[in-house]
Amino acid sequence: MLFAQSSYFMSVFPPFIGFICYNLIKNDSQLRERRISTVHEIKQFDHSIYSFMLNRLEWIKKDNHYRLRFTWCNHYLLLYIAKGEGFLYINEEKIAVNQKEVYLCKPGDTYALHLTSEIELYAFHFEVSGEPWQRMNTIIRLQAIDPVWSYCNQLHSMSEPNSELENFRMQIVFQELFYFILSSEKGASENRVLEAKKYMDLYYDKTIQIEQLARIAQVSEHYFVDLFTKQYGLSPIKYLHQQRLAEAKRLLIQSDARSRDIAKKIGINDEYYFSRWFKKKTGMSPSAFRSTHKTYIAVSQREFMGQLLALDIVPYAAPLHPKWTPFYYEHYRTDIPVHLSAYKIDQHHHANMEKMQQYRPEIIITNQSDSSQLDNKQHGKTKMLCIEEESTWRMQLQEIAAFLKKEDRAAKWLRSFDRKKNKLKKDLQNNYSDASFLFLRKFKQSFYLTSSRSVSELFFEELGMRSAYGQQPVHEQEIQLKEIVQMNPDHIMLMICQEQETLYDWKQLQHSMDWMKIKAVNNDNVYCIATDPWFEYSAVAHDRMLQKIRDLLIEFCPNDDK
Repeated sequence: MLFAQSSYFMSVFPPFIGFICYNLIKNDSQLRERRISTVHEIKQFDHSIYSFMLNRLEWIKKDNHYRLRFTWCNHYLLLYIAKGEGFLYINEEKIAVNQKEVYLCKPGDTYALHLTSEIELYAFHFEVSGEPWQRMNTIIRLQAIDPVWSYCNQLHSMSEPNSELENFRMQIVFQELFYFILSSEKGASENRVLEAKKYMDLYYDKTIQIEQLARIAQVSEHYFVDLFTKQYGLSPIKYLHQQRLAEAKRLLIQSDARSRDIAKKIGINDEYYFSRWFKKKTGMSPSAFRSTHKTYIAVSQREFMGQLLALDIVPYAAPLHPKWTPFYYEHYRTDIPVHLSAYKIDQHHHANMEKMQQYRPEIIITNQSDSSQLDNKQHGKTKMLCIEEESTWRMQLQEIAAFLKKEDRAAKWLRSFDRKKNKLKKDLQNNYSDASFLFLRKFKQSFYLTSSRSVSELFFEELGMRSAYGQQPVHEQEIQLKEIVQMNPDHIMLMICQEQETLYDWKQLQHSMDWMKIKAVNNDNVYCIATDPWFEYSAVAHDRMLQKIRDLLIEFCPNDDK
């Protein structure tokens, strides 16, 4: 029927139809020619924004427990925890792990992991260029987790390429993984629970209801409490009280404000309730707390903080960092109002000197090199105690105690320390009289003999342990693996630098034949220890070393870092 109608139409209007058909055919032919010859110019973007290269993939699978001490990032790091519960720490932020999230660490960041239950972890070490990466969120929420897990498994199966072509393919898959993460609908969204926490940080002095916080997080009240508790390890109410307590301590130390005024500034309207609440939290009344902190003492070095704490004095200003001063950061950060930088120990030294002067403490305890910078900047009635670094930690403690009129407290502390030391020495001699010990530090591909002042004086001299090296080594003297094999120590105290390249090389080294020849390795007598407190020269550091030696060699406590 359709064909018949077409024929009739053609018979009625043959010239016109012929003209139309001719032009249609001509136009179609020209269109095809244009399509074949068309050149599409691609819009050029800044390639550096998306320029990245995968260097290394770590896959960790464990049955029940994984702990990584604070580690310094020297490359970009993408973490995906496919299985496991616990916490990830990035710089000073504590994050409850979530299978619907990936985590990004940037060069210069520090991170730590405390995971439990069945664990499967993917860690991608890579390099990028371009400023936009610096602005990316630490937490990236995922639209879907199955594709991420699939990409991770695929990359793990390709992680040992045998050719340039295979490596090229692996880089493409990694970029596909990153494209999926960045293009995820939730990839750029803020962590709503974190937003609620930031609100509490800003408005802890106001009346805050769970309903308000749940609205910010865009979840129900009950679910918000569960999420917050899981992510930060304490309930929203406890966190709010923690922030209020920290501010109350700061105001008691830094100002002359009355208790009722301080109470109002932290959101408590009843002065008497504030006093009872503060005493319940700290064990002392606001006035007693202020009395114990009435002298503003700043210390320029972590060692001097260790001396003050032995005298029951918490400094007003001190260097703190979760990686480089972990003990002090964990136990005293809420009691020390002014935090100086301890990043890479002395990385921000000049800024610390300026900050100390800005807060005008009554006393500054410092060393000779720092005192020369502070002499020209003295303000008001600030006194300065300059400690001779060549003197022993005992002499330094007694000098500080005399300056602060705490001689009795110093004498009592030293008597207690000596009793513990003598008891430990006796126990060690009964168990390790013939054993040899070697202290090593591993950094990147090298080993170094570690003979810090604390190790030399306490472990080898005062406790009388035998060194596998024989003579006193030069501190941080490089040593080859073959030399360690020749020494063949009975026990190795090993400090592994917590940075990515070192940790990677350490994993490879443990499977080498030379390493497994060593007696300490065969007998499972390699103890992985942190540089803290072994590299610190102070009273508190030595006391902590006694306990750690007892834990490792006498009590046989589990070694989390082994």
